[in-house]
Amino acid sequence: MRDREQWAPELRDVGLVALQASVLARRIFDTRGRRRDALDPARTEIVMAIALIETAPRELTRTSVESLASQLSLHGEAVRELVFDLLRSGHVRAVHDEPGEDPAGFQLTAAGWAVARAAVERAGRFLPGWPPAPTRR
Repeated sequence: MRDREQWAPELRDVGLVALQASVLARRIFDTRGRRRDALDPARTEIVMAIALIETAPRELTRTSVESLASQLSLHGEAVRELVFDLLRSGHVRAVHDEPGEDPAGFQLTAAGWAVARAAVERAGRFLPGWPPAPTRR
């Protein structure tokens, strides 16, 4: 007979949540069955992050490589490469404070907004009933 470890209910709950989060992310960002030119998961994450920043209720509507790296828990150089790929593909545009300087931030183009909206709509299919309807008082 094999030994079977006994987990406390709290530990098991953490494992269930982590597993479901992983499965959900894979399902939302999966590229199978999508157009050949669909962005890969890493680039889709960048586009979604920029969309969420741009739609936040505050005045600053651009983001830097450093802020994206922090938000997505990725290395800055990896994010820089992904963002510049998205620049080349026309999904983001650079925002410059001064002409000729490095970009101060990035904003989505119409193509980037289309990718972000599609990703959020795809995520919504896996989150039935979310967000909950507002309650009436």
